[in-house]
Amino acid sequence: MVRSAKVSRTGMAPPPASGRRPVRRRPIGLLALRGFESAARHLSFTLAADELHLTQSAISRQVAALESDLGHRLFVRKTRALALTAAGERLARSVRQALSVVDRTVDEIRGQTTAPRVVLTTYPSFASLWLVPRLAAFQRAHPDIELRIDADDRRFNLEAEGVDIALRRCPPQDAPPGAVSLCDEDLTPALSADLLNRFGGRLHSPADLLRLPLIELDDDLPSDTAATWSRWFAFAGVEIDPNANTPIMVVTYVDQSMQAAARGQGVVLARRPFREDMVAGGQLSMPFPDIRLPTGYGTFLFVRPSSRARNAVVQLCSWLLEEFARAPARRN
Repeated sequence: MVRSAKVSRTGMAPPPASGRRPVRRRPIGLLALRGFESAARHLSFTLAADELHLTQSAISRQVAALESDLGHRLFVRKTRALALTAAGERLARSVRQALSVVDRTVDEIRGQTTAPRVVLTTYPSFASLWLVPRLAAFQRAHPDIELRIDADDRRFNLEAEGVDIALRRCPPQDAPPGAVSLCDEDLTPALSADLLNRFGGRLHSPADLLRLPLIELDDDLPSDTAATWSRWFAFAGVEIDPNANTPIMVVTYVDQSMQAAARGQGVVLARRPFREDMVAGGQLSMPFPDIRLPTGYGTFLFVRPSSRARNAVVQLCSWLLEEFARAPARRN
């Protein structure tokens, strides 16, 4: 007896089980990737919507569609913040690289019809405490240059991600070839006039700081082992009484520590270059300016090799070097 083969609606018999066709991959919608990348960079649907001139609900729907297509959550939605999941981190890296390549190619095709664009990456504390307050001056002098600042602690592949300039904090031996040293980092105490007045108005020796509340960073990274009060007091020749009840306020980020000190909440171990503007502006004072503990780190400028000849990049680099060489101006 001969069995007849099953016939599909197309009139064709399906392939035998041993020769199954490979499953066709279902592509995801590309439109949502731009919204996802912006939300991942800002960790905010609201800021992504503002950047892309969309509504917050539109960004949310795009991300939800991506999550549905992928079968994985991309964000952890907290009460007032977003955080990327492991899958979200992985996708964000790939999408950021892909979009930067596309954007760079589009800029090249457009040629001189658009303003020259410079992409700069730096770590968040440097961006908020040093770079952003100065950028208005650069933009007034160079209104034809469009700047994009990526404030991120991760290491960028400058070529793959289309980043022109990187400003990074690292030991000199870890700086990439061709990097320019902008400054060496050191630490010295700084506090507000209000806090100083509350504790008598004068400090005679470094040991007097033990009477005041101190601000410390809650960071166990190797890069911050020198940024502790115990290290600074040892450097200053102060023996700490283990039974002393010195109040300590612990914060997570450098900019938080500086702002807390400016508000009179404690004494901070202020880093160079962050402290100069706040001291020049009268928000902080340095009671022992000659006692500066080197951390072994510095701030370095590195330019993507393929961007070094671009006039806009050259102008921004020159401005950065001039700003580091210039003494901070007092702001009234």
